[in-house]
Amino acid sequence: MTDDGGWQRLHPLSPLLRGGVVLLAVGGYVVSQLFDRVMSVFDTGVYVPGGPGQRGDGEMLVAHPFLALAAVVVLVLAVAAGAWVSWRFTRFRVADGQVELRQGVVFRQHRQVRLERVQAVETTRPLLARLVGLSQVVVQSAGGSDSHLTLAFLGADRAEEVRVHLLELAGRVDDAAVAPDAEDDAPGASRGADAGVPLVVVPNGRLFVATILHGSTIVLGIVVLGVATAVGVSRVGLQVLAGAPALVPVVLGLAVGRVKELLVHGNFSVARTATALRVRHGLTDLRVSSVPVHRVQALEAVQPLWWRPWGWWRVRVNVAGVHGEDDGDTTTLLPVGTREEALRVLGALGVPAQDPLVVATLDGSGPDGGWVGPPRVVRWLDPWAWRRIGYALAASAVHVRSGRLTRRAVFVPYARVQSLGLEQGPLQARLGVASARVVSTPGPVSPLVPHLATAEAERLLGLLAERSRVARRVRAKAPGTVAPDAPTLVD
Repeated sequence: MTDDGGWQRLHPLSPLLRGGVVLLAVGGYVVSQLFDRVMSVFDTGVYVPGGPGQRGDGEMLVAHPFLALAAVVVLVLAVAAGAWVSWRFTRFRVADGQVELRQGVVFRQHRQVRLERVQAVETTRPLLARLVGLSQVVVQSAGGSDSHLTLAFLGADRAEEVRVHLLELAGRVDDAAVAPDAEDDAPGASRGADAGVPLVVVPNGRLFVATILHGSTIVLGIVVLGVATAVGVSRVGLQVLAGAPALVPVVLGLAVGRVKELLVHGNFSVARTATALRVRHGLTDLRVSSVPVHRVQALEAVQPLWWRPWGWWRVRVNVAGVHGEDDGDTTTLLPVGTREEALRVLGALGVPAQDPLVVATLDGSGPDGGWVGPPRVVRWLDPWAWRRIGYALAASAVHVRSGRLTRRAVFVPYARVQSLGLEQGPLQARLGVASARVVSTPGPVSPLVPHLATAEAERLLGLLAERSRVARRVRAKAPGTVAPDAPTLVD
């Protein structure tokens, strides 16, 4: 539905879905209270509220189930009327280089997001919305999660059309900002219509096993096994068992975290389009989001110790404008996958999967192959991982590896370096070592090369500063570049 000025309305069921959980709870309570009384009237034809002398006539009249049922009908009609008014006063449009949303009757709101500040556009389908075939469109802005704009709700097909349209417009705004002479109708200008080439589909069974194989659950299992053993072999174990209720909040907390992992990343799949990675995931709330490749600032592949027998990895990224606790859905591009799948996702972001340097970043150690690591004195600081720690400078990115028990491989394009820093604690200063920090945008990836010789750390920061300046200058001058700092990890 479109009004004058290009304003469009959301789906008429939108107000009810936004308060769906509350309505279901109230409705369930009312039904449970009235069901027995109403059925007794239908069965006997007579309503008996209680024994003689228990209530007066006035109380009996008010308590009659049909009057209560009429009150419920009036309440439902009032809610429906309020929902209709809310729907009539909620409109959105895409015009004048921005997305606008107006809502409210008494307290009106008018929110705007400029297209050039759009970082990503995703569609989500909460459980109740899925039952009636609706979706909501979330426009992620560079201002962070507080500045996101949500269009809730639209028909599933209409929501996808709006998502594609916004991605196309946001893409053309970026093109105009960099190359004003480029034609809008050039071949391949459409960015959102491509459904993408499938890259990875994560089986839910693998996700379940990987979720269970988590450090917290393993530690808890060891504790429970220890308590059970103590109870079985000694009387002291009974005293230990008496303190078991104190573990209940801990167990519940761990269970909530593991269940959330399954609900968020279930049915996970990744597809590659011309300019973005399209991610679908969610068991109850289905989400479809696009992560523009030119917004990715840093990449990380992680392999915990308990995943190593299966060869599983997790891939996460920092995305410009995406940060906060609820944005982990966007920054995780592979919750759990094989080595081949992890390299496939990294390759879609420009990492040369078959490069020996990339292979060494994932699971190598030692100074061979152009890697620079810490001096031997660091073995007193980090006896397990000191040989794996190191960095290597590729053609267009710095590779950083760390961790022996939990392996971490980080890739940061030179054009994405935000700033640099030298960190040195008292013990490091005494040993003559320091850590080089590569500052990226907010996100799960925190690039750090720990425990380098102080002179080597300073040299690395100098090299990165120079290469970052050169890379940004080259990107800014490159013809046809989508954005001034559009990335590729391969020159």
